[in-house]
Amino acid sequence: MILLLAVVGTAEAGHQWGIGPTIGTTGFPVEYPIFFPELALGAAGNPLVEPVTFDLDVGIHGVYYLGQGGRVGARFTIGGNFTTFGEQEFTVEYEGVLARIEQSQIFAGGGLGFGHDRFGAAADAANPDAYLDVAYFPLRAQVGVLVRDRTRAYEADLFATFHVAGEQLFSLTGKSEDEVAGTAVADPFGADDTKSDAALYLAIGGEITVYFGDFQNQGGGKSGGGGKRKK
Repeated sequence: MILLLAVVGTAEAGHQWGIGPTIGTTGFPVEYPIFFPELALGAAGNPLVEPVTFDLDVGIHGVYYLGQGGRVGARFTIGGNFTTFGEQEFTVEYEGVLARIEQSQIFAGGGLGFGHDRFGAAADAANPDAYLDVAYFPLRAQVGVLVRDRTRAYEADLFATFHVAGEQLFSLTGKSEDEVAGTAVADPFGADDTKSDAALYLAIGGEITVYFGDFQNQGGGKSGGGGKRKK
């Protein structure tokens, strides 16, 4: 959030900038994640919490242009499917402007950050309170198009994210005292309940952002090059 506030604070620096609401969703895979960690699977390999088939993320996104060639940005989003899944994520990003066509831009780039997922509502009705908590570090790549006027810009992105899982905690009863933590690699010399936390949190989706700010300059100086000079 500090970087988002800094975008506004640098409005007089002579570069384009904007901040505004963003909304997005995941389109692939149909069920997210592609596979769960072992600690959240039953004896038959079935997930003990429900995979996500629909999600909606909303938040705030800010960008600040460094000049003609690129921009830095930050986003904070919260989301889920209103029943069995919740997510919070913060990322910082850099994107290069690939092309400028009149009032439009085509760009591509990537970012990283940190986030938290919570999966619930077990597929097995006998365990209605089971949950899986995942702390992760998102790696994000995206390509998009931005159309601007003097004070607003409208952006559509196609993104791919890979969540590098940190701590993963599973509770079959819904009670924190019953949580089981996974290990990066199952210990063959450990107890029988030692589980691997290997999973695949990979997703592709789309996002739309509306920015409010100053888009009338091109990395220094107002667009249009000013007026005629007096002799």
